[in-house]
Order: sequence, then C-alpha cells, then structure tokens
Amino acid sequence: MEKVKLFVAEDNDLVRNNLIAMLKIQGLEVVGEAANGQEALAKIDELMPDIILMDLKMPEMDGISACREIKKLLPEIKVMVLTSFADDELIQQAIEAGADGYLLKDIQPKELLKALEETYEGEYPLDSKVARKIVEKVKLKNESIAELDLTAREIEVLELIAAGHTNKEIALELEISSSTAKYHVYKIKKKMGKSNRIQTAIFAIEHGIVKKT
Repeated sequence: MEKVKLFVAEDNDLVRNNLIAMLKIQGLEVVGEAANGQEALAKIDELMPDIILMDLKMPEMDGISACREIKKLLPEIKVMVLTSFADDELIQQAIEAGADGYLLKDIQPKELLKALEETYEGEYPLDSKVARKIVEKVKLKNESIAELDLTAREIEVLELIAAGHTNKEIALELEISSSTAKYHVYKIKKKMGKSNRIQTAIFAIEHGIVKKT
C-alpha cells in the first residue's frame, strides 16, 4: 500500500498506543491521534489524514457524531470504525453517519492492513460478524414484508398513504372510487396490524416497503 496517512481516535490510552505501534510496525504512517471525537475534529483539518481509525464509545464527542461532522466538513477523508461493539443500532448509526467501514478490535494486523487498503481504494470492508448481522437483519425484514402479502394495488395505495394523501386523493390519483380507496386502506392497515394511517406510513417507510418522500 502506498504511503497512506492515518489518524487514530481512541479514548483508551493503552489501546491507542498499542494500535499506533502496530500500525507503524506494518510500515504505515500515523500522522496524529486523539482521545475523543472533539479532539479529532480539531486536529484533522490541519493534518488531513487519508483514513481515520475511529472508536465509537468516547467522551465529549462519540465516534458516530465525529464521523457525521467529518463527512460534512471533509468528505474526502475516509472514516474506518474500529470498535469492540457490534450491536445492530451502532452499526446502523455508523453507516448512516457515513462510515467507510466497520471493524472489530479483535482483528488481526494483516487483516487490518488489508481492510485499510480496501478502504483507501474505495471499498467498504466489514467485520464478518457485522456483515452477518446486516444480512440477518435484511433477511428478517424481507421475510416480514413477504408475510404481509400485499397486492400490487395495495403497494400503490401504501405509497400514497406514506406521501400523506387522503382517501379522496388516492382515489383521484389511481382513478378508482373513494369507497374502493377506503377499502384498500382498511385492508392494508389490517394486514400490518396498525390502527391508523400514520402508524401504517411509518412502518412502511422503516421497513423499506416504500421510499420516504
């Protein structure tokens, strides 16, 4: 790997020092370090690293908040999450914040080096445990959607519900009667087990059945 400038953001001094030492042994250049997200933000504008190895649980500013700010201010800098945590919520938050990869701290040095190369080249490396969790979550979501057994027409109606249309507007848009539109809305809510349109719309958006408008 060509000379890539790395930055390490990790609140545990021992872990951070060991990680930096290991990276240097692998022949990599570490241009800076920080003990929290706020400190990282204050330094990277001057140091301009290519990749930041970012812990998630840190004081003052956590890694997800720091990643979000970095991607907003300096989107060309890649942020590789390196953490001990692999729970679904953190993974989703990191991805939404713009992280360029998600690794766990038990990774072997050679695997980390390979992941850094992939990140620098624009790939998105994931720890195998993290990748498995994402696949399982997608599978569960797809299964739950399939179990709803929505017809093509019901999906059309659902998209309009999610967009905030009334029964009358749905009827006009789909060129059907108001009573038919009302019946479709009733069937959709019943299949989803929801009592009102707002709950139905939120469920549909969160499960990817329709796109957020």
